[in-house]
Amino acid sequence: MMRKPRIFCPELSSPTYKCTNIKQIHHLAKVLRLKPNDPVELFDGKGSLANGAIQEIAKAHIKFEVDDISLMQNPHLKFYQAIIPYIKKENLIYSLQKLVELGINSLLIYKPELLDQSLAKKDLSKLNDRLMEAVILACEQSGCNHLPKIKFFNDLKQCLQSVEGNTNFDGLFVLDTIANQFFKDNESVELNEISIITGPESGYSEKERETMNALGLKSLKIGHYVLRAETAPIIGISKFHTLLGEH
Repeated sequence: MMRKPRIFCPELSSPTYKCTNIKQIHHLAKVLRLKPNDPVELFDGKGSLANGAIQEIAKAHIKFEVDDISLMQNPHLKFYQAIIPYIKKENLIYSLQKLVELGINSLLIYKPELLDQSLAKKDLSKLNDRLMEAVILACEQSGCNHLPKIKFFNDLKQCLQSVEGNTNFDGLFVLDTIANQFFKDNESVELNEISIITGPESGYSEKERETMNALGLKSLKIGHYVLRAETAPIIGISKFHTLLGEH
């Protein structure tokens, strides 16, 4: 039996929902070729899940009937946050998709000092909407009902200043190829919040290292080999899942 298409709907409180997102309309009508009365699954990114059906399809909107709303609990025991740099667009999108599939709760994306040359002359703010779309699509495809919060920063220092007021630094770890300490079972098992920082392909700059050192952040080495920038946060979160007994 074919799985019902999942659709992100920010509001599920009313008996009907009207979607005016042109890209979403095109995907549902032209790619999936959905028609009136076809069943769908609707979620609001905050845990609410509903059965639905298409009532009407037009060029500028699709109207859904909303029924049987239920609240789904987050299956993960802990809060997970990834602080990652802007890297090549497709690589960054891949990384975000996989982090969503791992149940990431929060994504903080910063502009690194050693920015990839392909991005050096680009307005990164124009990339942000595409990244948001990728995260929503990953939730739709993976079955994740909790949309992670996403914030964007001009540099790592600004990003960490934001983190400072919201989390305990005991649970904030720098993943670093030159760290002396590997992941250990007693590193984080008692923590309720885990945040990891990863760098770009060229690594952290001296200024970024000074910023992290000044905060007394703990550095950890993921493994014996150097990982690509898009892979490091995925492996990091996966390792913490294993250490903390997530399933």
